Amino acid sequence: MRRYKTQHEPRTEQTNTEQTNTEQTNTEQTNTEQTNTGAAPPHICTKLVEWLDRDIPEPDFLLGEVFHTCSRALLVATTGLGKTMFAVALGLYMASGEGFLCWPARRPCRVLFIDGEMSSRLLKSRLRGEVERSGIKPDTFFALSHEDLAPFEPLNTPGGQGKIEQVIRDIGGVDFIHFDNVMSLIAGDMKDEEGWRQTQAWQHSLTRRSIGQMWIHHTGHDETRSYGTKTKEWQMDTVLFMERLERPDTDISFTLTFRKARERTPTTRAQFDDAAITLVNDKWQHSPAEGGVKARQISDMAMAFLRALIDVLAGPDVVKRSGRRCVTNAAWKRECSRAGLMASGDRADETLFYRQRRELIAARRVAGEDELTWLL
Repeated sequence: MRRYKTQHEPRTEQTNTEQTNTEQTNTEQTNTEQTNTGAAPPHICTKLVEWLDRDIPEPDFLLGEVFHTCSRALLVATTGLGKTMFAVALGLYMASGEGFLCWPARRPCRVLFIDGEMSSRLLKSRLRGEVERSGIKPDTFFALSHEDLAPFEPLNTPGGQGKIEQVIRDIGGVDFIHFDNVMSLIAGDMKDEEGWRQTQAWQHSLTRRSIGQMWIHHTGHDETRSYGTKTKEWQMDTVLFMERLERPDTDISFTLTFRKARERTPTTRAQFDDAAITLVNDKWQHSPAEGGVKARQISDMAMAFLRALIDVLAGPDVVKRSGRRCVTNAAWKRECSRAGLMASGDRADETLFYRQRRELIAARRVAGEDELTWLL
């Protein structure tokens, strides 16, 4: 950059002197404040080694490895596909601690379902229908109708957020909230990001307090994308999309795809696969979506190792983890040795075992975490 020699040079020296004096004043003020409070400014973690050693709690999963207490998810679908019925079922199973569809059971938890669109009569009908369908009625599931918040204040206003916070306090805290739906609960033009932006500080506040969220949203005339600004998806960990699936023998049928899945890992990939979800004869069912990723064929050796795993899972060496039946790799290895699949007990056996385990995980027959393995 070219430097001009002008009469402003002396002023630069004066400015530097003033800046030095200001910095000294600020430093003295900071030192005085630290002396008065007795507290040093907090250390901000920036170094790689600090991050690698940082003690950060693992996610507190509530349903499979998809939904946990810090989740921020967006569920998008066109009108009439069954968003609310699906979300109510998801919430009830999550609250009860039972598995739902392809998502394994975790722990019972406290779930709040907030409806901003239906009448209280229709909301009751939706709740009753799922209770009768599933046979579960957890005391930790709570539902809130916008009609009971009259006058209703949108959730992009301090008043609206304050009312929800009061409800949370009244029921003793929650682990997860379903918001049904964005267009009914937030005021403003959905094509404009302002209304949504006004909720983001509150969303992050919920996350800091370990309250997971799923916001339900509509498509517009274009049923291939969510209505309005794309910014709704930017700070979400998970974006689920429901698309029409034509099946005349079903009450509800749709394809569920994960358009965003930050929590997906190689061992949990099957829980994020495209799935055809249907409500047939009043029962929720799921199967791999047409054209989706299906379980691959496995070798005869891997099949033998899989049979050994099934045998261990049927015996006393089962480990319960968040309601899921698992076995340790050590127990699985012992069964493989008993079945004659591993005999030498040396490094070659270790290599063989982990090769078969990786093949079974890749084929979506099993999943594993550290020293535990379970069936999918």
